[in-house]
Amino acid sequence: MLNVLLAVLLAGPGVMHKKPPPQQPPVSDGQQVQPQEELSADEVRDHVEGYLGSIDTPITANQWRALGPRAVPMLERIAMDQHELPTRRAKAIDGLAALGDTRAPALFKRIASQDSEKINVRFAAVRGLAQVTPPAQAVTNLKPILQGAKDSRVRALAAEQIAVRSRGKSCDLVKAQLDRETNDARGHYGRAMKQCAMEK
Repeated sequence: MLNVLLAVLLAGPGVMHKKPPPQQPPVSDGQQVQPQEELSADEVRDHVEGYLGSIDTPITANQWRALGPRAVPMLERIAMDQHELPTRRAKAIDGLAALGDTRAPALFKRIASQDSEKINVRFAAVRGLAQVTPPAQAVTNLKPILQGAKDSRVRALAAEQIAVRSRGKSCDLVKAQLDRETNDARGHYGRAMKQCAMEK
């Protein structure tokens, strides 16, 4: 009996203290994601094409980041090609913004400033420009778009992004531009003014 009890005591700790492996927490869209190095160049290209062609399924920033820097040249080519569908170009800009490529700010600024570009492409470029540059620089880059874009919808989006990135500190620029707008154009500034009111 004593031998049986001794065997149970010796075996017990290994059984009692054995723990399951820890579960990996789900990755939120704000966390850094390691590129999937195991993907081949062809697989990266296939993913890019699939994301650009997505209609009903939104592509998250983390999905773009997981493709890594090998996706950047493909996305740049699509974003710059005016013969591409505007929806594909806008998504390519979203992808470049998520990947944070160093050449992206200059590209976004050029696209956002061109009145000949399609509106959804310009919207993506304005948002991307605000996203990839530090707050002070974002305001500096967005100010010419706020004051110079011919389309009031683009000016209004630039105003909103200035309010967001400056946390309301540059809302004087937004309000000054609003005063210069026609009554019809002022209707596009609701989100910008709401953001300014939130940051007070």
